[in-house]
Amino acid sequence: MARPLRSQTSPLRFRRSVVRDLRNRIRFALVGLLILIGLHAAAMVAFEGLDLGEAVWLTFTTITTTGYGDLSAKTLAGRASTIVLIYLSGIFLLTQAGGAFFEFRILRRERKRRGEWRWDMRDHIVFVNAPADEPGDYLRRLLNQLHRSHANFANVSSLILTEAFPDGLPPDLEDDPRIVQLKGRFDDPAALEAAGVDHAQVLVILAEQEGDRLSDSRTFDIIHRLRERGITARIVAECVDDLNRDRLKRAGASAIVRPLRGYPEMIVRAIVAPGTEWIVERLFSSEGDECLRFDVTLQGMAWSDVVSTVLEANYGTPVGYADAQGQPHSNPPPHAVVTAEALFVLVDETQRPTNAALRNLLDTRLARTKA
Repeated sequence: MARPLRSQTSPLRFRRSVVRDLRNRIRFALVGLLILIGLHAAAMVAFEGLDLGEAVWLTFTTITTTGYGDLSAKTLAGRASTIVLIYLSGIFLLTQAGGAFFEFRILRRERKRRGEWRWDMRDHIVFVNAPADEPGDYLRRLLNQLHRSHANFANVSSLILTEAFPDGLPPDLEDDPRIVQLKGRFDDPAALEAAGVDHAQVLVILAEQEGDRLSDSRTFDIIHRLRERGITARIVAECVDDLNRDRLKRAGASAIVRPLRGYPEMIVRAIVAPGTEWIVERLFSSEGDECLRFDVTLQGMAWSDVVSTVLEANYGTPVGYADAQGQPHSNPPPHAVVTAEALFVLVDETQRPTNAALRNLLDTRLARTKA
């Protein structure tokens, strides 16, 4: 999980001077209190004849206004020392320290909420940029799917490096302790440093405009900057124009996906199961694999027999079926006995079976099995 570090000067508007002033006030007040406590304890030993333990006890019960009454200053010099060192100076310094401390806590919480805090994070996921349209809704769906997709990512911390949320993350993201924002730009080295990109396990570069091919140029710049830093972590990048895929690969992208805003699962697949995003993405391409429906009737045939029969005939890969009521089923158990009115088959551009060909093939297999 994320732990806040002290802020540092950078163009990220971290406002270090304000924090430094508060810390100096706290430090000055605490040092002053220690000096006053030592002087008062020494005064009680010298003027009241107390031993060191009694002098310290009297000093602390006085400065905290507890006042048990078991010990008290009785000499004129001892009382004068108490008035000057404790009543006038000590309580004032204690009030100053407390005020500065609570002011610092409030400022720190506000800066963390607004994305103006540097985070100490390791093995986290850095999301660079956010979609221009409805960024909060898209990131919420993406991160919800990420946290549900795999046990290893259920509690992973995510940092969003963007300027899309000037007033802080939306409430549904802000309330999740696993998600933090850093307000900054990818071309600011201080922003990359503050985002902890050197210690991230995955970096995800989102296209700001899913239909703007200029987004690929910015993505290329980001990848180049990250690899220049010597980063070896996986980089998942969105690519708008397929012509730019090889260019982004050469720049150092580990995985490239299309910016499908209605389907954030594509990015999640690239993070939790590298390579599967390529297989899924081919289903969205007319040049790639397609999942087709074939209206064939099956009665009492094991699913393993259906799959092996279609595969051996090079008609594609069955991935599911629709039962007699039209309800679709995907990836059934191999020994499940199937009664279906249609098959869903994954085919490529070279495999184009027909309903009649599949029906004859399966009828032949079923008759052979019964015989």
